[in-house]
Amino acid sequence: MKNRIHNKISGLYIYTIALSTFPLLIYTYPWFSVDKVPEMLFWLALNTAAEYKPLLISKSDGISEISLSFTTHLCMIILLGTRGAILIAIISTLIIEALSKKPYYKAFFNTGQYSLTLLISGNLFHMLKLSPQTVALDLVMDMPALIVGACTYYFFNVFFVSIVISLTTNTPLRNIFMSDFKIIIGYYLTLAAVSSAASAIYKPEQPYVIFIMIPSLLMIDQALKRYYSLREEAIETLKVLAEAIDARDEYTATHSARVAEYAKKIAQQMKLPVDHINIIEIAGKVHDLGKIGVQDHILKKKGKLTAEEMQQIEKHTEIGYRLLKNLRPYKTGAIYVLYHHERIDGTGYPHRISSDFIPLGAKILAVADCYDAMTSDRPYRKALTQSQAVDELRRCSGTQFDANVVEAFIEVLKRDYNYQEE
Repeated sequence: MKNRIHNKISGLYIYTIALSTFPLLIYTYPWFSVDKVPEMLFWLALNTAAEYKPLLISKSDGISEISLSFTTHLCMIILLGTRGAILIAIISTLIIEALSKKPYYKAFFNTGQYSLTLLISGNLFHMLKLSPQTVALDLVMDMPALIVGACTYYFFNVFFVSIVISLTTNTPLRNIFMSDFKIIIGYYLTLAAVSSAASAIYKPEQPYVIFIMIPSLLMIDQALKRYYSLREEAIETLKVLAEAIDARDEYTATHSARVAEYAKKIAQQMKLPVDHINIIEIAGKVHDLGKIGVQDHILKKKGKLTAEEMQQIEKHTEIGYRLLKNLRPYKTGAIYVLYHHERIDGTGYPHRISSDFIPLGAKILAVADCYDAMTSDRPYRKALTQSQAVDELRRCSGTQFDANVVEAFIEVLKRDYNYQEE
């Protein structure tokens, strides 16, 4: 019932934004005239090229698209006015969406959200603009208007899309909006500087002059793509290494993947920010990476470990931390890996810290890791049932495990893994 209501609300929202395209298209009519066609075609080609082949960023809540169209949109607001910018944005977006063969409602949602974003940011820019109407842009006098216009564009462009993701994934809006905020806001501000320079040198009779800014745009675009590419490569490389470590023991194969899945669902149940959920999930996939430094005969031993062998096993959290701490995607997750065997009562390892000093991500990994270990076959015992494992989690709640994390995980088991209380 709840999902049905969410679907109806999200559908209503999508179609409302999509249908806003048509009144906004009528709003642009006074701007259009035959003598503006050459300039209009120039910006149409430029904006279509800027939107073509956006950067696709994989996230837990879906795929985000980032293109260079913000640069042309801001230029059009400054040089053509709000109406002209909206008209060209609608036409070029429909061209791109048709070439991409996207469903009609997605195409018109994108034209609607771009148009509304341009309407709000464009009107604010021209309302605050201090230079004469005969001057397209004075970088000194119009700097406040430029900053407000650029920031407003960024806010609403991300906001309209974030609402859709929030409604369809049942994720708090703030979490979606703030995902990768520092990286993306820096990207937008850099593009705003390029747009300002391009607008300052633009001449309608010689529009190709602004092509001088293309190398700068391409460098900015490639820098962002390279950043995300390197991040994904680092994540994938260590995930493969972690899987190889799991594969050393037939009893723990795919263990890290399951721990990551459980940890992610616990974090979502506790309504943590999206970035934190991503970090916890990544940490789950590599939480046993440090076992690369543990010898096979200890790792695969079927009998009880000696005190010396136990010391070797306990070192895996610190080894994993040292391997991960200098890699940007794992910097925070490395702390969770280091402390995922600490206990609430302070008797865990490696540092014997107690509840208040254990990061929440590490507490979540501890529950996920222990549950998967208990429900997997081991050389020295058969797997416990769901009920037995849950009883053990509850018995150790408040001493070994965080009570809130345990209760959140039990709700996850009920919702997603068919667990029923006896």
